[in-house]
Amino acid sequence: MTQTRDDRSPEAILDLVREVEREAPGGAEALFMAAMLADAPLPYDFALSMDGTPHNPALVNPAAAFFAATALMDPLVGRDLVDADADHQVFALPAEVRQALRESLDPEQVAEWAGRAVYALNLALPDADPQNWPLVEWLMPHVLACRDLAAELGVNTAAANRVLHQTGFSLYFQRRHKEAAELLEAAMAVDVALKGGQHPDIAADLEGLATVYRAGEDLPRAEAAFKACLDLQREIFTENNPATAPVLIGLAMVKQARGDLSGAEAALNECQAVLRASNQERHPAAASCLHNLALVLDALDRPEEGLKRALESLELTISLYGEHHPETAASHNLAGLLFERLGKDPEAEAHFRKSLSIRSRAFGEDHPETGQALCNLALFLDDRGRTEEAFDCFERGFTAFERSLGPDHPYMEEALDNLVAFLERTASADPPLRERAEARLKQIVERAG
Repeated sequence: MTQTRDDRSPEAILDLVREVEREAPGGAEALFMAAMLADAPLPYDFALSMDGTPHNPALVNPAAAFFAATALMDPLVGRDLVDADADHQVFALPAEVRQALRESLDPEQVAEWAGRAVYALNLALPDADPQNWPLVEWLMPHVLACRDLAAELGVNTAAANRVLHQTGFSLYFQRRHKEAAELLEAAMAVDVALKGGQHPDIAADLEGLATVYRAGEDLPRAEAAFKACLDLQREIFTENNPATAPVLIGLAMVKQARGDLSGAEAALNECQAVLRASNQERHPAAASCLHNLALVLDALDRPEEGLKRALESLELTISLYGEHHPETAASHNLAGLLFERLGKDPEAEAHFRKSLSIRSRAFGEDHPETGQALCNLALFLDDRGRTEEAFDCFERGFTAFERSLGPDHPYMEEALDNLVAFLERTASADPPLRERAEARLKQIVERAG
């Protein structure tokens, strides 16, 4: 009777592995590394990423890599040691092969192969960039295995740190903030194990974590992480080091969100003092500090002071980035809001329109930044009774949101609320506007089902 794959004993599987070791040592290495990771497919490139072998993809061109991977996998495929898809260049270990390999290793060997597996995964994982998300997501089971290997087996290596760090920020870019924070916490634990707690990289880890906590609206943990980062920077950096500026700005933003306006103002004043002392008053961080200070002063009901800081920020932003940069558009928008707050309508409208012009030019009409500028201008015009102009801006702004974000994006909710409130008011206006408002309301209701 012919023995089927499922009937093979662990000893028979290991005999086949030893044959591969003699015929193609790299193939056997790929098996042991894959056995350390998740029960999920891996790319052929993973099999070429072995520490201490000549198979690193950086050493071969794509065509050579393709043939090298195929030659490496053929002995494994021929012995039914992997399930391979040559068209898509992926492979996976059958359950009985994975089990036989793992059970054949002592604890020291497990730790060694785990480290090599993480090294190979690191080479296969792309940098954190939204365009790389499909591959990162596909590799996610192995990233989680890497996290577990670091925690349970002490695989605290530079490769493990990069895998967890890059995947954490990939999740951040996908707005999956809780998952991102969990991986960044694990990455920092690896960093601490490698470098100790008093290293500049740990300060950078804390700053990144704080940013992710803040984006996920976990404000208590964000504030704690920013404070811990600041404390560490003060301990290991020189006095008035400009590296503390973005941390002070982040801390101020969290304090403002938590209602601690005096604490936010104090953090931003300290940021300004640091930048002055380090001769960095024309640094981008200085423009950001002034911008945020203007917002805090406005929230403290000191709009005149806020406007002064906003105009200083605008002037600095133009000198740093030019007249037509998105950062300049944001500064114009803030100036518009504060001029409006002070009842200076002509100046406010001029800044709102300048912001819209820059964003339209930089991003095009169908972009959320342009949509936001249109909606800001629409709200201003509506408050001044310029209903027809406001209608046109709301229409264009909401269309930009629809086309760029889709109906289920979080930013759509506020835009839709503002538009519906405006349309309901406009439905009692003169016949031409009333008809447009009723038609748009009907369209919204129909799309919502």
